[in-house]
Amino acid sequence: MPDKTVQDDKAIVAGFERRRGSGRTLILQIHRTIGLFAGAVFVLIGLSGALLAYREDIDEQLNASIMRVEKPQKNSVYRPIDEIIAAAVALMPPDGKLERLTMPRGPKSAAALTYIVETDDLDTYAYEIFVDPYTAKVKGQRLFLHGDDPLSQPLVASLMTFHWTLLLGVNNAYIVGALGIALFFSLMLGLYLWWPLNGNWRLGLKVKWGASPERVVYDLHKSIGAYCAAILLITLFTGVAMIFKPATRSVVNLFSPVRADPDFGKSTPGAGRQPIGAGEAAAVANKVFPDGRLHWILFPSSPTAVYVVGKQSDWEPNQTKTYRNVGVDQYTGQVLGVQDRSRFTGSETFLEWLFPIHSGEAFGGLGRPIALLIGLSPLFLFLTGVTRWLQKRRALSRPTLF
Repeated sequence: MPDKTVQDDKAIVAGFERRRGSGRTLILQIHRTIGLFAGAVFVLIGLSGALLAYREDIDEQLNASIMRVEKPQKNSVYRPIDEIIAAAVALMPPDGKLERLTMPRGPKSAAALTYIVETDDLDTYAYEIFVDPYTAKVKGQRLFLHGDDPLSQPLVASLMTFHWTLLLGVNNAYIVGALGIALFFSLMLGLYLWWPLNGNWRLGLKVKWGASPERVVYDLHKSIGAYCAAILLITLFTGVAMIFKPATRSVVNLFSPVRADPDFGKSTPGAGRQPIGAGEAAAVANKVFPDGRLHWILFPSSPTAVYVVGKQSDWEPNQTKTYRNVGVDQYTGQVLGVQDRSRFTGSETFLEWLFPIHSGEAFGGLGRPIALLIGLSPLFLFLTGVTRWLQKRRALSRPTLF
């Protein structure tokens, strides 16, 4: 007669296995439900993200006639800043208001000047004028945004808006954030389901190409998920953190201080005072940041506003904007405020890195191909997941022969 202790141990193990099996079934159901309902949207967001990894190149290729310039000669230099601005101003309507000058991102790119026109019914049009920086001649202009209509934007800008708002408006971006949280949770569950029961994780990275179609689809789904999981989780995390930025700031502020957005001060208008030129404001900023390249100049929007001049350093992770900015009094040229990323706290540095990591540009030339592949991975995961789900449904619907 078997020992009672042995029987009790077997009963405990059997019960544990049943509970474990039922737990995995529940986890699988949650993982599948999130994937089926949120996966299709995730595919579209991922595909738009894949394209946005090359957003500047795509934009310039689609608009080469106005955004590209002739290859410069060996010793070519930019024309003075004020001359480039004057060329754009000559094309602007009298009621146009200059907002920003963004310098070329490369030797074959044009400088871009943004201006807005407000109509009597408070309707706003934003335009971009592109100027050859070597000749100070206008290449052309385009409408950048009409009011709040995201589809009035150029293709790449519309893709960017879709990527984080689904074109539902900035106030509804939380929908994408909520989807991101659900998919982050689903991916974690998928990793749990992927882990082989025998602990040999290498088996979870292999595809048995000679097996049945059902097994090949299953292996593809779990192996793609496993290979992409780490970067996908980081991408989801950074995206959600940016969408819920106020909450993110509050959380990281618990670890080190997050200061308010920089205050660049106010200009002091006076009788007979004439504004200085943007070139002079840039020269003032050069004294604060002697290194780096001029990235942008934000023009004063009112008599008390200031020039904000950005000098981008070679080691900044963010290539789209800069966190080295100088506020300059538009009349006196006095430095009124400085934002210097080298003085960021740990939490501020964390916030600075969110977008560069999310977009891949923090990793230089290697980052964009990685971002492209990660943007495509939700499509493969969705297709293999849906295919495997349909295979199971067909198998269950087949009549059983007795």
